[in-house]
Amino acid sequence: MKMQNVGPIGKVTGSCTWLFDEERKWSFLIDCGMQQGEFSEKDWNQGLCWPFKPSEIQFVILTHAHIDHCGLIPLLYKKGFKGRVICTNETAEIAQILLRDAVKLGAAYSNADINSIIWTEPKKTPLLGGYHSVGKDLFLRFFRTNHLIGAVSAVLYWGKPIVGQQKSIVFSGDLGPCVEDQEYLPFNRHTMIPSDKEPFNYAVIESTYGGLIRDASLTCHMSRHAKVKELLDKILLTKGTLLLPAFSLGRSQELLFDLHWVINSDPEKYGEIEILLDSPTARKINPIFINAMQRTEVGGKGLKKVRPLWLGKQMFRWFDLDGSEPAHIDKMDDIIRQCFGFKPIHKYDPSIGNETSKNWRCRLTLVDNRAELINQSHKPRVVVASSGSCDGGAVAQWLSMILKSERNIVALTGYCSASSVGGQLHTLSEIETRELRRHNGVLSWDGQAQDVKIRDIKANITSLQGYSGHADQKGLLSWLFWKFKSDDWRKTASKVFIQHGDDRNRDKLENAIIEFSIATDCPVKVVKPSNSNNIFDLG
Repeated sequence: MKMQNVGPIGKVTGSCTWLFDEERKWSFLIDCGMQQGEFSEKDWNQGLCWPFKPSEIQFVILTHAHIDHCGLIPLLYKKGFKGRVICTNETAEIAQILLRDAVKLGAAYSNADINSIIWTEPKKTPLLGGYHSVGKDLFLRFFRTNHLIGAVSAVLYWGKPIVGQQKSIVFSGDLGPCVEDQEYLPFNRHTMIPSDKEPFNYAVIESTYGGLIRDASLTCHMSRHAKVKELLDKILLTKGTLLLPAFSLGRSQELLFDLHWVINSDPEKYGEIEILLDSPTARKINPIFINAMQRTEVGGKGLKKVRPLWLGKQMFRWFDLDGSEPAHIDKMDDIIRQCFGFKPIHKYDPSIGNETSKNWRCRLTLVDNRAELINQSHKPRVVVASSGSCDGGAVAQWLSMILKSERNIVALTGYCSASSVGGQLHTLSEIETRELRRHNGVLSWDGQAQDVKIRDIKANITSLQGYSGHADQKGLLSWLFWKFKSDDWRKTASKVFIQHGDDRNRDKLENAIIEFSIATDCPVKVVKPSNSNNIFDLG
């Protein structure tokens, strides 16, 4: 078996790894994503950088639905691929929505190409941790990553299933930030550590934040809720609008939950605040979240335990609910439904749970006619609008109106590149208002919304942090090294390839892995592919 890390090397978008074995006639991919904001994206997104022939690829294993991991799969089909895409059902459902959005934005394929995709979820139980045959003497296992609903790491075994005759490699996909019993983001169940009786021969790990160690305040749901309360307190005083630019997948859903949590925790104080969701894509994704939260499977030793696939234990802890009691499970389902604007459907004792759960009700209005709502500002409101980068979509029209009033707040909720409108707003947030009046620049959305002169900006611009879906350095290390017993450290793999990160983050993660492996007496060899032409013989 040979491996070529086609992408991303020294970048964070465009995931694609090619595995092939000429003798066994194997040729398949782990992910096939778009590049976004990279200098090479024009050629990459046309499929001009592929070292393989799409017609010779047998299947694609897709770790999750973000467009930088799935965005070129339709192009594979357009260029001759006829195989299946192996992933979770949730990933398939979400990916189809995002891929159709990509067509509207000028992707090099059509909806007909998307319709050609053969989505396949492994049928064997359990889905997570179970062994799934994908070819002769070729086996796949999935492990949840906590990055996103449906997101998984993928383990591959090749060779006869006899002790000593198989080799193995695990691909991290994108790893989420929440480990078991330390979950601080809503919805998602904790990261699963891929494990076997012996370490895997190889691991390929992402390094998006390989050089970052987050402050404790960013890994605590109470700190995050305190910041939300602070923002809501301000608009209560000004009777203005709090605008939260948000990505449609993941971030929008988390914000809707936190807003409902804060308002329903003190309805007497915050009850007059209205929540608006202006994101057509998020509205399509929300029902997928609801269904995913209901999904369970039988697993554990001897297949004797029933566990949620995606719904995290923290959701029950926060509401003082018991995840083993049917009535409590039903109440949790209704809580989640109401976050997204749906009515409760279950009957149960209304007294179960804590005060927040008893006060819980839907506070959400779905925006169908934006023009009617943008200028209605007679009471405090929060608007969650796409896109998170502020470069277009619904949020552009909201920004063009609310930036000009000191009653309003714009709180950026995620990373924005420096060249994006969100990145420009972040820079402007560090400049005093009286200095902005001397600025001759303009925020522009290329006709999607009315331009705003920077000197006319009067709204408060700030950030609402703590929502990152990526593990930091500490989280990445906890995926590679874990305690079997109190003083017995184990390693996930003997040889680790670092990709999916800029070179600074890859370098820092490499150093951290080496130091940790020495400290825990778990020797690991680290490899940083230097370019996408490197081919590694895995045996």
